[in-house]
Amino acid sequence: MIPAATLKLGKVTHKLRLTTGALMRFEEDNGNAPFDSLLDRLIQGTGGIKLLVSALAAGLGDGSGVSKEEAMEMVDAAGGARKVVPFVAEAIGKAFPAPKTETGTESGEAAEPGKARPPAGA
Repeated sequence: MIPAATLKLGKVTHKLRLTTGALMRFEEDNGNAPFDSLLDRLIQGTGGIKLLVSALAAGLGDGSGVSKEEAMEMVDAAGGARKVVPFVAEAIGKAFPAPKTETGTESGEAAEPGKARPPAGA
């Protein structure tokens, strides 16, 4: 299961989960553009507030989606778009973790000493 990112605002904990359904809603809301290009625009900050609200509306409610109005209210309650961006980035990271290498570590990380496998045929 894809883990959710959580953001507590007052007494309410918001859960953002980028499930397959959430990504489909995100694409549909943005002219059926592929979700990977939409997420790239979101990460780069070139999509604007409309794209941010669209992503939130698609994946809030623990992946079930909420109305755009609810997503906008959450952004305002958080203190604005800049306060919500790390929350969305966390959800993206959880939905698309770095791939594991042959040594079982995430890409770019050093393997634990003694955990490397010998070369094939050795």
